[in-house]
Amino acid sequence: RTRTRLLQNKNNQNQIALSMKELHTSDPCPTVSKYLETDYICVRATHKTICEGSTKHLVDENISAGRRQLIFILGAYFGRQDKKTCSKGRPESEIQNCDCSKSVTDIVAHNCNGGNSCNIEVSTKVLTDPCTGTYKYLELAYECQSKKTSP
Repeated sequence: RTRTRLLQNKNNQNQIALSMKELHTSDPCPTVSKYLETDYICVRATHKTICEGSTKHLVDENISAGRRQLIFILGAYFGRQDKKTCSKGRPESEIQNCDCSKSVTDIVAHNCNGGNSCNIEVSTKVLTDPCTGTYKYLELAYECQSKKTSP
């Protein structure tokens, strides 16, 4: 599975950023140019970034409108990918390593999927530590789906 990141440019258009490190494999033909072909589905996801040491309460935002929906985690990554996110007040030494992140989708999904609310504790105790000595954050994408009813 390849890590992608949805970004918004200054014209408010969505762009996808792909981590090329995760695409890199041994190259059987180093002199031949290559390209990536992909299929995708656009999903209206809610994106959250939660700093290490915090607990975030996710809740179905439509519940007050009388529409009960269930939370489904689309992706969750814990670590550090840049020097700006969750950096306020942190020593420079804790935000230097910007190449440490791992998928924790299974852990977060186990806690949250199928409920209309859940608590996410962003800590190395819960999510394990992909990079010791680095201050980390959780990047989370989820959606709320209508509860399926049986006929």
